[in-house]
Amino acid sequence: MKIRNNPRRIVSAALSIFFAAALSGCASETSALTEAEGIAVTAVCGIDYTDFTDISRMALPKERAEKFPAVIKVYKYADLYAFIVKPVAYNGPVTLAAVIDAESGKSLGIEIIEHNETPHYVRDMDSSWFTGRFAGKTVSEYLKLVRLNARADNEIVAITGATVTTEGIINGVNAAFGVFEEYVSGKTAEEVPYMVRFEPGEGDGPVETESLAIRANGVVLAEIGLDEIRALPSVKRTMSIRSTAGTTSHSFRGTLLSGVLHLVDPELTEKYTRVLAVGVDDYISGIDMDEVNAENSVFIMYEDNDEPLLKKNGESGGMRVVTVNDVFGQRFTNYLLEIALENGGPYR
Repeated sequence: MKIRNNPRRIVSAALSIFFAAALSGCASETSALTEAEGIAVTAVCGIDYTDFTDISRMALPKERAEKFPAVIKVYKYADLYAFIVKPVAYNGPVTLAAVIDAESGKSLGIEIIEHNETPHYVRDMDSSWFTGRFAGKTVSEYLKLVRLNARADNEIVAITGATVTTEGIINGVNAAFGVFEEYVSGKTAEEVPYMVRFEPGEGDGPVETESLAIRANGVVLAEIGLDEIRALPSVKRTMSIRSTAGTTSHSFRGTLLSGVLHLVDPELTEKYTRVLAVGVDDYISGIDMDEVNAENSVFIMYEDNDEPLLKKNGESGGMRVVTVNDVFGQRFTNYLLEIALENGGPYR
């Protein structure tokens, strides 16, 4: 078990055309900061936004605005440059403020202003543990999205279950970096798309590695290998699962999810009120912690009918969360990647 100390979807061509038209007015006549934008800028840098000067027209000539279409406004105060960016994520535009300190060449952070993302999936979007990850980043190096754990300074860990949203936010911040590099530093920066694009078969998604990540508040607390999970007390559970395809019979072998969490920290099942079981395809099932703590209720299974469960690529070594009182299998998570712990009201 590795203990950590620190912490797609395709968008249609029609949407691309729509949002391209919607965002084509960068550095337009209406570049004054709105109150919400100004409050966000102040929240990031601590300077009253009314002290900033609008430099949108100078910073965003036509060619640069086309190169970094997510950037819609640029403001300056002393060595600070404030950007209002509007990239397109999963459900539409995400408006956010980003501030860069020219003296250090690093970002001071971001603040989300407005978005259309589904609240359940982006519940961590406004959390300081997520937005704070954009502070202190060197603007000369574009940020990259990673799935579980950041190992380089320019890597940003995705919000659990909201990979596309995270990618959209990263695009917006990278666009601000690009404009800063060209306008302030006089360098040439690579263009940044304003819309997330994923195509089938790109191979850039997460993969199963026969280990399970345990995450809380965006931090990977531990990675537990399948061999460690197999070493825990095991049980067999025989059940029939009903679906539109018919009824299937299963004889699962696995171990209690609560036992896996106790392996990391016995207090986890008391400190958090629910878990999210996340699969390789970002499928998520929500389970209340009282179910996890209940006797013989929620398991991590690794065998079915005396055969190893398969990964999504067809190889053995897969894991599945099984809630045994769910005979319809709607809260089963196949191809298990991680367990995310959180606090909040009950799912049921």
